[in-house]
Amino acid sequence: MYNPQLRYDLKSTYDDDSHILYYQNKAGVKSDHKLKTQSEFESDAESEIDYNLFITEDDEPVDNMFSEHQQRLLPESLYTSWNRDKPFLVSANVGIYEKQPTTPIVPDVFLSLDVKPADDIWQKKHRCYFISIFGKPPELVIEIVSNKVGKERRKKRLRYQNMGVKYYVIYDPGLHVYKTSLHAYRLMNQSYVAFSRKDIQKKRLWFEDIEIGLTIQKGNYEEMNAEWLRWYDAEGKILKTGREKAAEERNKAEQERKKAEQERKKAEQLRKKAEQERKKAKKLETKIMAEKNRNEKTEMKLKEEKKRADAAEKELALLKAKLSCVQESY
Repeated sequence: MYNPQLRYDLKSTYDDDSHILYYQNKAGVKSDHKLKTQSEFESDAESEIDYNLFITEDDEPVDNMFSEHQQRLLPESLYTSWNRDKPFLVSANVGIYEKQPTTPIVPDVFLSLDVKPADDIWQKKHRCYFISIFGKPPELVIEIVSNKVGKERRKKRLRYQNMGVKYYVIYDPGLHVYKTSLHAYRLMNQSYVAFSRKDIQKKRLWFEDIEIGLTIQKGNYEEMNAEWLRWYDAEGKILKTGREKAAEERNKAEQERKKAEQERKKAEQLRKKAEQERKKAKKLETKIMAEKNRNEKTEMKLKEEKKRADAAEKELALLKAKLSCVQESY
């Protein structure tokens, strides 16, 4: 990102020739009143820093729509989806001052681990990232190239290197200063060493000691289609924004609703089938009972017929006996 000349009623600026920190008025004219030189800062261990004298905000930032979206996407998704137990601070377009502050450098995004904002965020020394306050530089800095004048490739890289930032990432989606869009450096022996060509070609960076990665993903963010620089976790999953997470939850809820509806329909079909089987069983039971009643009636009828047959046989036997008696009398 290219930062235009900052303008304030009272601001400090570092003179590259004399290495002296001056006050500068709104018109950009230096006063005779000087702060300490960089060497004086470094040699005077007991000097107290008056943080009220330093720049903490710029009221006139100018950037393109993509960069502005990208600057919000990275902090939002990290705060929304990174499952990290310890605190961290990720900010966009916030100034960083070295341990012995001179002039700020304002990265597009920075990540600092195991720190958090102060309770009183309106104190001057808490409005931006003073390394003398936080006790260490950020672990990772990201610059998004908007044009050819931002000096991300050399001047800013040297500044972050001397500051002690472990990882420096440059994202150049418009190929303004590089032939490929993604570049990254890690600090080794106080000097930046470029990530391997393989990582750069794959557009997938992993920061081992931070346990977070960066990759490029084409997609839609806030109605803007582009190739976005995105975080991913140790499982390789892209960290989602709040909107993406809400959409995922809605889709999940909708799938659960459809599943429940399918289960309800299935249960209704089983209920109807069970009702049909119950009616069928009732009908069969009725038929069996009717058959049983018929069998009982038939059995009773058979018994009655047997009784009548037995009676008839007895009558016949008596009649035969009478006939025999009559014959014998003759």
